[in-house]
Amino acid sequence: MIDTNGVQIKRNRKYEGVVDKLCGRKNPYTGKPLFNYNKDLMVFAAMVGYTHGVKEELEPEGIQIVLHTYATDEKDGFIYLIALLEKQEAICLKDDNIVDSVKYFELYCNGGLSIIKQWLDDNPGDADALDTLMDKAFERITLDKGILSSRDLPKPVW
Repeated sequence: MIDTNGVQIKRNRKYEGVVDKLCGRKNPYTGKPLFNYNKDLMVFAAMVGYTHGVKEELEPEGIQIVLHTYATDEKDGFIYLIALLEKQEAICLKDDNIVDSVKYFELYCNGGLSIIKQWLDDNPGDADALDTLMDKAFERITLDKGILSSRDLPKPVW
């Protein structure tokens, strides 16, 4: 059995501005940040990256969070979900394959952070980013539900 306490989940340092904006700054209306914890943003970013099919390699000096931190409130399930979606076989869930499963999560997380950064850069007037993220979530839902087609939406610039 692998010791998951030693397994690190990394993100690229270049996205610290995004992390600070979404996890560090308090919303003026709620008094709370958009994401309570960095790991919550990383899970969201991984889902964005996966949904858009965007992966990004890790820089050598990334920022780390131990896997156990995700397990404390069962967010590690998202790490395994991404691996399962990527590999399409349950063997990725075995202890021996945890490091590989984490790698898929990291790639999609960093890909998602790059997309989120672009969204925020495209909407500089949205100080707390709530409107931007809500708009992007609504676009995705309407596309998935067939309410809109992709040709009804503006072309992304990333």
